[in-house]
Amino acid sequence: MLEIMRQAFQDSPYWQLLGIRIEHAEPGFARLVLPFKNDLLQLYGQVHGGSIASLIDSSVAVALSLTLSPAEKATTTEMKVNYLEPVRAGEIYADSKIRKKGKTLIIGTTDVMDENGRLLAIGTVTYMVLKR
Repeated sequence: MLEIMRQAFQDSPYWQLLGIRIEHAEPGFARLVLPFKNDLLQLYGQVHGGSIASLIDSSVAVALSLTLSPAEKATTTEMKVNYLEPVRAGEIYADSKIRKKGKTLIIGTTDVMDENGRLLAIGTVTYMVLKR
């Protein structure tokens, strides 16, 4: 199941565009990596916040996907990001944990760090559980 899920996410054209990859995943936890690319820079030479937000959303999605039953899927309903430090180089890591999985809503949180463990951003994402 993990390998099928990993391949499905990795085959996503959007993930391929950003270069996101799964480093580790288990039910309720995921670590994703966003490699530095000049294509992700905004006007001031920093990685665009939208790229970091995409990494957060993707990381929570992987963590929660392994907690869903075959009859369930989920979609993002809300996301909040606190950007703490700019990123100008190096890989970016997102560690996501599922904090609460209810019948309708799932809450996940993410710490985004650089290669040295410096905290770059914090995210909270809410997903709605849908029946297939």
